[in-house]
Amino acid sequence: MRRLCVFLLGFFMLFFMQSVRAAQLSEAQLEKMMRTIEQLKRQVQELETRIKKYEAQQKKVEVQLKDSEKLKKELEEKAKVIDSLKEALGNIRVGADITVVGQGTVNNDDNNNRDYDEGDVQDAAWSFDLEVESQLGKGAKAYLLMEGGQGEGVDDEVPTLSGFNDDAPGSESARAEVTEAWYEQELSLGMGKLIFTLGKIDLTNYFDTNEVANDETTQFLSSGFVNNLAVEWPDDNGPGFRMSYEIGKWCMGVGFASADGDWEDLFEGVFGIAEVGREVEIGGLKGHYRVYAWYNGRDHLDVDDVKRFGRVADMDDDEDNYGVGLSMDQELVKDVLVVFLRVGWENGDAVLGEMDEGELILDTVPIDGALSLGFRVSGLLWGREDDELGLAYGVVFVDDEAEDVYREAFYGEYYRKADKVDMKNEHHVELYYRASFLNGRLEITPDVQFVVNSNGNGDADTVYVIGTRMQVNF
Repeated sequence: MRRLCVFLLGFFMLFFMQSVRAAQLSEAQLEKMMRTIEQLKRQVQELETRIKKYEAQQKKVEVQLKDSEKLKKELEEKAKVIDSLKEALGNIRVGADITVVGQGTVNNDDNNNRDYDEGDVQDAAWSFDLEVESQLGKGAKAYLLMEGGQGEGVDDEVPTLSGFNDDAPGSESARAEVTEAWYEQELSLGMGKLIFTLGKIDLTNYFDTNEVANDETTQFLSSGFVNNLAVEWPDDNGPGFRMSYEIGKWCMGVGFASADGDWEDLFEGVFGIAEVGREVEIGGLKGHYRVYAWYNGRDHLDVDDVKRFGRVADMDDDEDNYGVGLSMDQELVKDVLVVFLRVGWENGDAVLGEMDEGELILDTVPIDGALSLGFRVSGLLWGREDDELGLAYGVVFVDDEAEDVYREAFYGEYYRKADKVDMKNEHHVELYYRASFLNGRLEITPDVQFVVNSNGNGDADTVYVIGTRMQVNF
C-alpha cells in the first residue's frame, strides 16, 4: 500500500512538471503567433492600400478609355466628312510655283540700235503657274493651268533667234490668263493604252520632249534649248487635240491645233505633228529617242517671190511650212550623266510674212534648220543629289537666199545700217547650276549665256548674259 502511494505521488509530480512545461511552451508559441499575426495585419493593410491605388488607377484608365473611344468616333466622323468632301470635289489637286529671273548683258554696247541705244542692260521678269487637276473617273481627268507675270527680260533689247529667257511673260504690265484647259481620257486597248486630250492645249508638252532640255523653270532658260527652233509651233495655245498609243516601250502620237492660236476659222491654218518614240535601256542606262514630222498650214510667202520683191506687182502667200525633227536623251553614267541632242529641218522656201501696201514685212529671220546638244550632271557626284549642272550648245541655220530683201524687210527694225548686215548662222551657249534647298521647294540657279552672230547678224558683237533664276514650288 505504501509502495502504491509512493508510486501515485511520483506520477502526479511528474505530470505536474510536464504540465508546467507544456504551459510554458504554449505561451512562447502564442507570443510568436501574435507577432506573426501583427505582421500579417500590416501586410493586409499594405495590400488594401495597394488595392485602393489600383482601383483608383483603374477608374482613371476607364475614364481615359471612354475619352479615347469618344475621340476615335469624332475622328472617324471627321474622316468620313473629309472623304465625302474630297469625293464631292472630284479629287482635285492644286499646285503652284513662282519663277523670278534677273539678267544683265555684257558687251552689248554696239548691238543695240534705233530704239535700243542704252547699251548694256539689267532686266528682270517674274511669272507664276497655278494648276488645277481633277480626276473625273477611271482614266479620265480635267486640267486647268493659269499663268501670269510681268517683264520682258533682256530679249526685247538684245534681238536673237534663240532667246535668253523663255519664261519671261513678254509684257510690261502684270497679266494673268488661262493657258491650258483640257479633258483627257485613258483607255486600255489591246496590249497597250490609248490616251487622247481635247481642249486648249500646248502641244510642246507631248511632242519634241526631252529629259534634259525641256523646262525653262528648272533646266535651260534659252528657248533654243526648251524646244526645237526649226519647228514652227502654233503662235499660242489654242484649240487642239492630241492622241497617243503606248505599247511596251514604244509610243506613237499625233496632234493638231490652230496654227495661229485663235478660235476663229478652226480649219484654216492647221498645225499638225506626228511622232514615234521609244525608250531604250543599254547596260542599265536609260535613253529616249523620238522622231517626228510636222506641218503648218498658215499663209506663208514663197522665197522665190521674196527674191523678186519690187519686181512683181503681186506676191502669193499660199506656201505651207513643214519639216522633220529628232529629240533624244541618253544616260551615260547611271543617275549621274545624261546627254541630249535635238536637230530639225524645215522648208526653206516658206517665209512667214506679208505684203502691206507695197511694203514687205517679215515676222522673223527665215531659217533652214537648228541643232542643239549638251549634257546634265547630277549633284550626286559631289554629295548634293538634288542639285544639277547643265551645259548646252545650239546653232540656228539662217536662210540667206534672199539676203538683200531680208536686210530691208527685217533687220531695218533693229539696225541703222541694215543694208550692210552680213547674215550668218547664230550660235548660242548656256551653262547653269541649279542649287536645291528645303527639299526642292526653293531652287537658286546661276546662269551664264553667250550668243555669236545674234539674230543672224554676222556683224554683231558676241553678247554675254549673266543671270540668276529663283524657283519657289508650293
